[in-house]
Amino acid sequence: MNRKMNNLIQKLKQNSYLLQILTLMTGTLMAQVVLLAFIPILTRLYTPTEFGNYSLFFILSTIIGSVSSLRYEQAIMLPKSDRDAQVLLFISALLTIGISLILSMVLILFYDFFLDYFNNLSYLVWLLPFSVLVTGLVQIFNSYSTRNKFYKKMAEVKVIESITTVGTQGISRYFLALDGLIVGKFLSNIYTLYLLGAYHLKKQTLQLKYFTKRRAKANLKRHENFPKYFAMATFLNSISQNIPILLFTTLFSPAVAGFYALTHRILQAPIQLVANSTRSVFYQKASQMYANREDIRPLYLSTTKGLIKLFIIPFFIILLFGEEIFSLLFGEEWATSGMIAQITIVWFFFIFINPPVTVMYNIFNQQKAQLIFQIMGLSTRTLAIYAGFYIFNSYISSIILFTVVSVIHNLLIFGYIYKIMQKIYLKII
Repeated sequence: MNRKMNNLIQKLKQNSYLLQILTLMTGTLMAQVVLLAFIPILTRLYTPTEFGNYSLFFILSTIIGSVSSLRYEQAIMLPKSDRDAQVLLFISALLTIGISLILSMVLILFYDFFLDYFNNLSYLVWLLPFSVLVTGLVQIFNSYSTRNKFYKKMAEVKVIESITTVGTQGISRYFLALDGLIVGKFLSNIYTLYLLGAYHLKKQTLQLKYFTKRRAKANLKRHENFPKYFAMATFLNSISQNIPILLFTTLFSPAVAGFYALTHRILQAPIQLVANSTRSVFYQKASQMYANREDIRPLYLSTTKGLIKLFIIPFFIILLFGEEIFSLLFGEEWATSGMIAQITIVWFFFIFINPPVTVMYNIFNQQKAQLIFQIMGLSTRTLAIYAGFYIFNSYISSIILFTVVSVIHNLLIFGYIYKIMQKIYLKII
């Protein structure tokens, strides 16, 4: 037994790709354990309506923050030169600051509209641009950390972020008049940004002297498909992924949005644990292989098969016992969230196994195709939710239709990307 364990450890040490995934995954596992352990407490401190408001705010923050750099931060992984990568980091940071300032002006001009949308919670209107700024900068530093293979530090930061999030959310309930869920998460994001920024300064990976006008122009031109296609594709994907919460708030009620939000948060946990860690390491490895004209298909297939094996047992557990599990863990008030989980688990299965697919767009320069797919996805998902509302007057019907079109959409993407890989391989040989 000990010999087998030693052999396994030796194999892991020799397989740097798997070791890097496990490093990130370990940190994410600990982070998710902390979050999941405290969610039953938070669901007893906050109502479904408060969860709905919290989810609405941070969905808007994430949607805008994810494209605040026009996705140039995703190009950080691609250059062979570290100097070009640093230039892309500074470009991304400047764009994020600019987008946050523009958002502030928009909020001032349309204050009454946003005040009504946030249920007259005025502080949320003014907090939004700051949240977008922090979200965007954290995203940039995560990309740069992945390029530098700072996986151990990234894992450590994930754990600290989870602890500060649940801690401040719990404390804020009693000591702040504002919504503790929102304030707690915002403060946690600021601390995460500080930890990542301070680490890069310590490692001296940020050299402003490389940021020249000529080098900046060259990188903006070289990666022009990122703002042209990838940014809009990401924006549409973020909306289509979160369209239920955005529409449930207005079509049904904040409470319905809150039920869905808890489902989304729980089912996202294994995705945060495994899929996102896999995406980061796979992107770095696959980009390097493609640059060296190697066949990526074996890596893609083995990674996808591994993800399927990991998710298959949780898939059937939620499918069969979702409502009972949610009632037991979070209270009878949240049984509806469990029922929603039983419906949407099929869609989350595809989200879990698609990290290798999502980065292929960038590696193969297929941002235009990605944009087309995201337009299709957003259109069909929105129509599905409205059909459930107008035809059946039922949020459950909306969720069922949303899940069906989402699964079909993912299957089409899988097929398209694999065909592209086959064409690329034929060119290589």
